[in-house]
Amino acid sequence: MNNKGFSLIEIIITIAILGILSSYALPSFSHLLSRNQQRSVLFQLFRHHQLARSEAIKRNQSIILCKSSNARQCNPAADWHEGWIIFADTDNNRLLNGTESLIYSYQGQNYKLSVNYRGFGSHNYIRYFPDGHSSTNGTFVLCSRDDSVSAKSLIISRTGRARIDTKNASGTPLVCP
Repeated sequence: MNNKGFSLIEIIITIAILGILSSYALPSFSHLLSRNQQRSVLFQLFRHHQLARSEAIKRNQSIILCKSSNARQCNPAADWHEGWIIFADTDNNRLLNGTESLIYSYQGQNYKLSVNYRGFGSHNYIRYFPDGHSSTNGTFVLCSRDDSVSAKSLIISRTGRARIDTKNASGTPLVCP
């Protein structure tokens, strides 16, 4: 009799080999996923700073980018990884009123990331003026809660220019808080 199939022992050995191989691949995949999530949020933050600056120039008025937990209002108690909003601040009170227009809102994802902002003045918002410069110098540091992913930063200069780096503005390596 000519049987065409696998024996129970062959199937068990194949499953064992696949299990061993996947145990080596899973940590690498987890690292790749963490790194891609970090890059995604970093590039979103970069693009939204550029948007806020260009809207300030285009509208010839102050534009605020502030942290927000509900994607509708600034919230000083929120963390930057929860999200942020961009709005035209026509009355210069740094609050989104009924007469002011919401330009963009970003609702943070449930990633294992921390986004910390360090700069002069308020750590809750950045104001862009009609000539394109920002209210402060500052650095956003994005850290993955997975220690194998290195920290990245978005550095905002007083001129409004934003750049991405793996070091602080002073050139020293980034340290996650």
